[in-house]
Amino acid sequence: GVAVAVIRALPSRLQQQSHESPAPGSRPRDPATPRPRDGSFMLPYSPQIVAEAIHAHLDAATAARGQALLAIPGARMPGPILTALAGMMDDFVRARLHLLWLDERAVPRGHADRNDGQTLAAWQAGGALPAHVHAMPAEEADLEAASASYAATLRGVAADGVIDCCLVGFGEDGHMASLFPHHPALKEVVDVLAIYDSPKPPPRRLTVSLACLHRARAHIVVAQGAAKGLVLAKARAGADPGLPVSLLPAARTTWYADDAAAAAAGAPTPRS
Repeated sequence: GVAVAVIRALPSRLQQQSHESPAPGSRPRDPATPRPRDGSFMLPYSPQIVAEAIHAHLDAATAARGQALLAIPGARMPGPILTALAGMMDDFVRARLHLLWLDERAVPRGHADRNDGQTLAAWQAGGALPAHVHAMPAEEADLEAASASYAATLRGVAADGVIDCCLVGFGEDGHMASLFPHHPALKEVVDVLAIYDSPKPPPRRLTVSLACLHRARAHIVVAQGAAKGLVLAKARAGADPGLPVSLLPAARTTWYADDAAAAAAGAPTPRS
């Protein structure tokens, strides 16, 4: 039968990476360094495995640059991952971590439809919040001003606007963040923009741009369920503006699929 290749992400503490200064003449190995990606297999999903992979990127970022930037999605997918990540994070990384969101719905703070409330609750179920939490100001009436404000927040944290790691979910239509198939927003070059006509309610949102996502050092994309597996297979076949998740840079993107998604995507079984 079809099964996912059994490849395990190593815990961050086994990545030959520490918070101590590197030896003279050496540099810490950054797991987000671009590398070739074999399109024939995916990595197996579990909240712990994905959390360990994210933590490895954050470890490397804090060692190399003194801080780390993590951007997360909304919905239910990230919850167990964030709980696991919070539980394994030490005080060094937590004090230097900037948490951002990929998108947010234009509803009041505290509203049940907000992305930030449910994801922060999931994080707190596993441990203390990062020292720097940057919620999107999507509750503001003026979304243009709100998008400019969040872009300034990003650039204030990292002058080059580069996010160290993005945890990415996607819909059955292939959308990611609030970037939808064939939407004009896919061509925007600003860091953050307002959306007024989302095909999914509510129509008004804030989202990071595809250009901003492209700059990120690493993208960790999670597929759960057979329907997402079918999207995953199409996305990995080639870039298509009708499938926004396919537009992520392949060399810096790692896919994690559960059994149902892997089977639907046609993941090969390695021969023993």
